[in-house]
Amino acid sequence: MQDGDIEKRKEDLQKCIDNSKAKRDTLNKKTKELREKGDELNAEVKKNRKEGVAHKKRRDEINKRVANIKEKREELHKQYRDAQKKIRKLRMNLFSKDEESLDDLEKEIDKLEFKQMTQQLTKREEEKLVEHLSDVYEKLRKSKEKMENYPDLQDAIKEKDRLKEKADKEHKKIEKLSSQAQEEHSQMIESFKKSDELWKKLNKIQKEFVLTRLDADKTHKEVVAYIKEFRETEEKISERKHKEKIAEKRKERDEVQKKADEIFERFKKGEKLSTEDLMVLQKVGLI
Repeated sequence: MQDGDIEKRKEDLQKCIDNSKAKRDTLNKKTKELREKGDELNAEVKKNRKEGVAHKKRRDEINKRVANIKEKREELHKQYRDAQKKIRKLRMNLFSKDEESLDDLEKEIDKLEFKQMTQQLTKREEEKLVEHLSDVYEKLRKSKEKMENYPDLQDAIKEKDRLKEKADKEHKKIEKLSSQAQEEHSQMIESFKKSDELWKKLNKIQKEFVLTRLDADKTHKEVVAYIKEFRETEEKISERKHKEKIAEKRKERDEVQKKADEIFERFKKGEKLSTEDLMVLQKVGLI
């Protein structure tokens, strides 16, 4: 390779080194940015998964409480039905089969009063209706009076009402807790959904990170290879210059020796030598 070619190759290698270094630095910067972004996304994924698990745990705990309260409510309903049966039995003992029940009497009163308010009656019909209404009220009064004088029945009715009130309270608790459990469930779904979406983004970032890192490593190897060749080229140039310098010195020495030999021949012939001639002879060690 000619001197000009070697120098040209050296210049080309320097450009390759500079370009590859710039590319490698850009890729390394991108790799760092992708890693930081990946770390942020990974932290978000873990955060949302942790929140989802917490919501699930709270939902399950609430559902256990709901299940326990439902069992309690069902027991109260059973006791309430038993109390109703007891009341019916006590009423059967208290009233004859021919006697109307309190519910029937109250329904009949409602019916008669509605008729009185909505229908146009003759005087005679009005009197008969009022008389009938009075009889029904009297029956109702006597029935209630009879019931009030029957402590077992009163106690049974109070117990039934107490059980119904307790069951209603438990039902309200169930409704409230069920609403809370549903809210925790919705938040759990939302947290896991967000976590999955972030995971997809993270997976994409990780793939891009690996490809960019591989490209950066490949470019770094190119830089190392170019630098190695650059140094080898410099060594070749230096070696060639060294050889040229030696050859030049040898040529110069040969030329001085030749000139000295010529001067010495003149000296032997008796020619007068100049100061410069003497210095040449002295330089090659002839005098």
